[in-house]
Amino acid sequence: MKGLRRRIEGIHEDPPTLFWPFLVSLSLLYRGLVALHRWFYSSGLARVKRLPRPVVSIGNLTVGGGGKTPLVIWLVEKMASRGIRAVVLSRGYGRRSRRTLLAGPEDDWSLSGDEPVVIARRTRTPVAVARDRYLGGMKALESQEVDIFIMDDGFQHRGLYRDLDIVAVDGLRRFGSGKLLPAGILREPVSRLRDADLVVVTKSAVPDHRFERELKGFKDFPVMWSDFRAAGLVPLGTARGSSFEGALEGKALAFCGIANPQGFRSSLRQAGVRVAGFLAFPDHHPFSVQDVDRIKAAARETGSCCMVTTEKDAVRWPDDDPEIPVYFLSMVTVPLKGEENLIEKVERLALGTGGNN
Repeated sequence: MKGLRRRIEGIHEDPPTLFWPFLVSLSLLYRGLVALHRWFYSSGLARVKRLPRPVVSIGNLTVGGGGKTPLVIWLVEKMASRGIRAVVLSRGYGRRSRRTLLAGPEDDWSLSGDEPVVIARRTRTPVAVARDRYLGGMKALESQEVDIFIMDDGFQHRGLYRDLDIVAVDGLRRFGSGKLLPAGILREPVSRLRDADLVVVTKSAVPDHRFERELKGFKDFPVMWSDFRAAGLVPLGTARGSSFEGALEGKALAFCGIANPQGFRSSLRQAGVRVAGFLAFPDHHPFSVQDVDRIKAAARETGSCCMVTTEKDAVRWPDDDPEIPVYFLSMVTVPLKGEENLIEKVERLALGTGGNN
């Protein structure tokens, strides 16, 4: 089921529009498979495991760039500031290993995945990487003191019991056309929001009260509003930046291998980066020597002073030749409204006093 979902997501990234009726039919088939998968767990035919520490899931209903991972980073940092020890659970998409492991800041992304390495570098918190998140959590408990687990992209992972289900909703794309993959951007029907305990609207400059009422039409859950903002241009090889103002003296060649390249374009505009050219690769793309040569050639042809990519892509960048400077654009979650409710629920769970009361 998971492998099929990834293949269908791949079709959505480059949809053959001439076959639109076929895509709609495939979307209906996909809806049925999703419902069957959910029924296996709700009926008890498939086992739901439970870790000995609380689990908070941060997931979404759509493909690509919903802001889940930055939200995970923000929440881990908030818990750390309160003395709460969190460990992140990740599937590790795009990695070349199937081993269950704990990813650290200096680990090889090809073994753990790019997102776990980004999380570990930003938070200095271990990330348990495993196909089976339960096994990842148990491995973490062998060597770490854990107060709470935070599961990245966990809304569709029904094999692990969650004490709190947080759903991130992209404030720009929202639910698209309302159709499931590959005819739309939905991984599950919007009605699945009824299973959420809390919703976080991401990439929103200001709260939209009309949309909040629409969300609460599914369930009267708390809604947090947040934006996804540029924090700095960071030279490759350093931890993070503080300001992008004045960092570039000319135009940049931008490149990325993420699910939503247009989101990166928007972030570059927000950061004031003048883009001379833009190259997009598939999500989690492992950059080859040929890719590096192509990107550098494009930078030279466009007269770019440097190259700029995403933080996730920077983890996968294999080249350390200083011929053309390379930066990544650091992005952060900025809460706008309702963050106190989320933090209180997670903190109460971590301290053993409940989270959904």
